[in-house]
Amino acid sequence: TGPSTQMGRIQSTLSEAQLETEERKTPLGEQLDEFGTTLSYVIGGICLAVWLASIPRFGDSVFDSWIEGAIYYAKVGVALGVAAIPEGLPAVITLCLSLGTRRMAERNVIVRKLPSVETLGCTTTICTDKTGTLTSNQMTAVLLTLLESNGENQNGKIEAVEHDVTG
Repeated sequence: TGPSTQMGRIQSTLSEAQLETEERKTPLGEQLDEFGTTLSYVIGGICLAVWLASIPRFGDSVFDSWIEGAIYYAKVGVALGVAAIPEGLPAVITLCLSLGTRRMAERNVIVRKLPSVETLGCTTTICTDKTGTLTSNQMTAVLLTLLESNGENQNGKIEAVEHDVTG
C-alpha cells in the first residue's frame, strides 16, 4: 500500500523530478545572476573611486575633523551606489516575459509556467518526432536534406540532396 504500489512509485518519481527542476536555474536566471554580480563589482569600484578622489577634501573647513569628512564622503559613495542600482529591472524583465507569453498564447501555444518562456528564448533547436511529440534527448538524426546547387546542372537549379548521417 502507499509508496509500495505502482502509483506510489510514480508519485515519488514525479516528486524527485520536480525537485530537480526547481534546483536548476533557467538560462535567463543564470545571465541575470552574472549581470548582477558584474554590476555590483562595477558600482562598488566606482563608489570606492569617488571616495578615494575625495580624500583631499576630507580636511575641508566644513568638517570638524578629518574623520568626519571621510565619513561624509563614504556616505556620498554609498548613496551613489544605491542610486546606480536599477530598481525597475525585475519589473521590466517580468513585463518582457509576460509579453512573450501573450504572443505565444496568440499562436495557441500553451505555457503553464513562466520559466518555460525564459528557456524557449535561449532555444535554437527543438527536436520532435513525426507526431510533434517532444523527445527526451533520445532522438537520433539518420537523414539530412540540404538544398544544394549542382555544378553539373546547366540551368543552375537548386535541388534537395539527401545525406546519410553516421556517428
